[in-house]
Parts: sequence; structure tokens; C-alpha cells
Amino acid sequence: MKNIQNIFLGFLLFMPFIIGQNVFAAPEMIIINGDVRTSDKSLERADAFAVENSKFTAVGDSESIKMMADENTIIIDANGKTIVPGFIDSHTHLSSGSKIVTGINLTGIKEKSVWLNMIAERVKTMDPGEWLLGGRWDYTFEDKGYPTRWDLDAVAPNNPVALSDIDGHSVWLNSMAIELANIQADSEVPMGGIVSLNDEGIPNGILLEGAMELVWDEETYIRDSDMARSEINQVIDYATSLGITSVHDMSSRIELDKYKELAGEQKLNLRIFWGEHSKFSQEDDSTNQANLLKKLIDQYKFYDSSRGPMIEYGFIKYVIDGVLSTHTAALVDPYSDKPEIIGEPFYIQNEINRLVKRANSLGMPVAIHAIGDRGVEMALNAFEFSDHPHLANRVEHIELVQPGTVERFRRLNVTASMQPNHGTGVIGKYITPRIGKEREQFAYVWNDFLRGGVRLALSSDFATSPFSPLVQLYDAVFRESPSGLFDGPWYPEQRISFDEALLAYTQTGADMAGWGTEIGSITTGKWADFAILDQKLNDPVGKELKETVVSQTFFAGKEVYSKN
Repeated sequence: MKNIQNIFLGFLLFMPFIIGQNVFAAPEMIIINGDVRTSDKSLERADAFAVENSKFTAVGDSESIKMMADENTIIIDANGKTIVPGFIDSHTHLSSGSKIVTGINLTGIKEKSVWLNMIAERVKTMDPGEWLLGGRWDYTFEDKGYPTRWDLDAVAPNNPVALSDIDGHSVWLNSMAIELANIQADSEVPMGGIVSLNDEGIPNGILLEGAMELVWDEETYIRDSDMARSEINQVIDYATSLGITSVHDMSSRIELDKYKELAGEQKLNLRIFWGEHSKFSQEDDSTNQANLLKKLIDQYKFYDSSRGPMIEYGFIKYVIDGVLSTHTAALVDPYSDKPEIIGEPFYIQNEINRLVKRANSLGMPVAIHAIGDRGVEMALNAFEFSDHPHLANRVEHIELVQPGTVERFRRLNVTASMQPNHGTGVIGKYITPRIGKEREQFAYVWNDFLRGGVRLALSSDFATSPFSPLVQLYDAVFRESPSGLFDGPWYPEQRISFDEALLAYTQTGADMAGWGTEIGSITTGKWADFAILDQKLNDPVGKELKETVVSQTFFAGKEVYSKN
């Protein structure tokens, strides 16, 4: 009956009334013989749909959909391949991604010696004095401690180098970069920031948390970073090749003008729900001035009548703690491998309470980065103090919780925004040493949130983990170490099904942006954002998912990527 209703509605949408008679207009395109996973709970599976005027106009079975076609209709036979709604990455950093795309990418490389060889080769192609940016180095593979400025000096003596680690919470500099930024052992840094020193008290090339601002504020770094950002088109193209059609971008205002320019030319094939990333100074976001907030919302809101919502300034982001790998995540109890450290939050509770309430009172939702269980509780305390449960407030990452935390999320109507690869990436590496066996059961509890009635959104946090939604979905479903450092699933009770993960990577992100009636599922009347995979997934989805890639991506009914 639901299939019939959907198809009937599709016919109605294409029956414009002309005086005295009804004239049927065939759809521009139909997709048949697909394994269509809709993310629509009213019709979860189908095998065909029709598109007209950039929207889905009918969803159902192939035979019925084919009857809608005429000689001008483009018919695509999916040959059984799985089709999904366009992915919505609910937490990403496109500008950071541009540095990875245009700079150096050390993702997944385990040996420091290989990093250094790659850096040496890359600087050979650069002008002296040009900044080498990028990173995603991960020292926990070898567990031999942090790299140093002197490691970089040996391979890059004539170029300043600033490479973010895999978590984006520390940066590795060479001596030239340290000198340009005038970084000293006693440089003033925001709360929680650390200039790491060697045994002689000299900066060793590692800046942690807020101390990273020391290099970010250096003029030539800003210049070369802006040059990398100018290549944001490359990152957008990369996103569409992965089936991503919308993102919640936590970057800077610099990108917004570029996005708006592209949108005006109908060259932006990515919907941008933008969140202002407040730095560590606590008074630098737009909620400090209500008139500025309104101006920014009005200035950057872009709706294309032929393609749907394109850009919206929709939330403020605060960072309340660091990460487990560097012992900077705020914990309730000390670190198991460093009992003298508990991890200090970047805000006192009263201050984050004030900031969240100020933003919420202006109608602006808040996203709070909180990884340690103490950080998560502080975030929830702030939302409880603010008392705006109707807003799409959210906590990002949530890598460790306390018993009872899930129920607090549900009661306060706060979204759990999480990244599956962050969870799998620590398996067999540093998670057990950091928090010990007793607390491990409370780490990366994706399924607990779902079963507890909490809205779960999934994402990549690119460039700190793979941008590919299919990689993230695999990690959510199988919960295995991508580095082969652990045998079998880690705490398998926290795995979730493919369809649950898909919903969290599509419709949930649309709902949080306020776009849920327009995108997020393959549903009659919504904008036709979808991706065709290169094979049919099994029922239930098996490990074929690991080898699956996107074959085609469509944005508002138009192909924007093809593998062939």
C-alpha cells in the first residue's frame, strides 16, 4: 500500500492542470532495478524512483516507475546496485581538509622514518620559505613519544613546517616555524594549552591544544593557510566523490564567502550547514554581539529555488577539553597510565554555562567538543543550565561516559554526535593504557545511545579521520581495528546495524540542520540527493562493505560525480 501511495503521489505531482484537461508530464529521469535504501521509515526499501525538477517525485517498484517514462525520460538501470541518500557528514572541517589535499597527508603511516622521507621529498618541490602544511601524523603507532623540531630540521631546514596530528589537537613544528612565530618556553597560551619543552627547557616543536594559536596567528602561516583554503574546490570535489552531498562544517568565516560565491554560480555541489568554531579566548564568537549574529545569519543564508538549501549559519562550537591520546581529555578519575594527570578542561563550569546560555537565548544551537567523561558531564551541565531543550544542541565525540550519562542526554534532548573511526582507531593502541579495563565498557557507546532513545549523528571529523562515509559505516557496523591491532570486534555489544548507521549519516544530519523535510532520505518531494554504490550490499550487510565505493553521486537530481 505504501508503494502505491508513493507512486500515486508522484503522478499527482506531474499533472499540471490546463483548461479543460489534465496533461501528464513524464519525469526527467528514473532509476530502476536498484537496491534503494531510503532512510525513510515509512518506506525503508524500494527498487526504483523518479526525479523531476531536481526532486524525487515517486518511490516504489520498477514496473510502476517505468510506466511514468516517455521518450525523453533518462532511464538508468542500476543493475541491482545499492542506492543510498546523499550522505550528510555532521561534523567536518573542510578548510583543514584543504591543507591535507594541498599539503602533505600522513594518514595511516605507522613509521616516523617514512613521515620524514615523505616530508623531505615534498619540500624539494617547494620554494624556500613556503610553509609546508597538512599532517595527520599518529605517534601512537610506534609509541616512542612525540616527534621533535630537530627531526623536521634534518629534512626541512629551509621551509617552515606546521603539521597537525591525527586528532587536530597538537601541531608539530620545525625550528624555522618556531622562530617565525616567536615561540618561547614562557609564551602565554590559553587555558589548557601547552608549549612542550625538552629536558633543557627548550620548546621541542610540539604545541598542544590552545598553544597552537601561537603559530596560527603568525602572518606568513596565515598567508599560506589562506592559499590552501583557496583550493577548497578540490575538497568539495573529493566530498562528492564519496557520495557526500551535505556537511556540517566547523571551519572559519573565510570559507563562507567562497561557498556563497560558488552557490551563486550554481557550482557548489555541497550543502553547507556552518558552525562558528569559537577559539580558546572565550569571547570571540558572534553571540557576543546579537546584532552581528543576526547579520551573519542573514548574510550567509543561501537558498536556491532550483536546488534547495545551500548555506546556513546554524550553530556555535566550543571545545571543552582535549583528546585521550595526549592526556588532555578531561576525566573524572586520573589516567590509568599517568595517575598524576586528570586532564584539565578549557573552561570552568560557570563560564561554559554562561556562553551556552547566551548562544541558546539568541536561538543559536551549540555544539560542544567533549571527549573525556568529565568534559561530557560539563557539557551536559551547561545545556541543563541553559534550559533550551527545543534547540538542536549537541555534544561532539563523547569518547568516554559515566554510568547514567546516556539517560541525561535523553532527558535534555541533546544529540550524541560521534565518529566511528575515532573509536576503531584506538583499538589495540592507547585506549586501554589511558583509561584501563574497568572504564573501557563506557567508551564509544554508540549502541547505548540508540537503545537509550538518544538521537545519534555520525560523521568523520575530517581531516582527523577518513572522509569516506562508507569507511565510517563499516566501523560502526563491525567495530574492528582498521590497523589489525586487535582480533575481532571490540565490545561488540556497541555495534549498530547498517540501516541504523545509515540513518545517522543521512536523515539525522538533515534534521539537526532544520532541513529534514527537504533532504536526508529518498522520499517523494525531497531534493534528489543520492549516491549509487558500485555493488549490491548483502542482507544483512556483510564485510563486502569494506571494499564498496561510490560509483555515482547526484546532487539535486544532477550527476556531480562518476567513477567511470
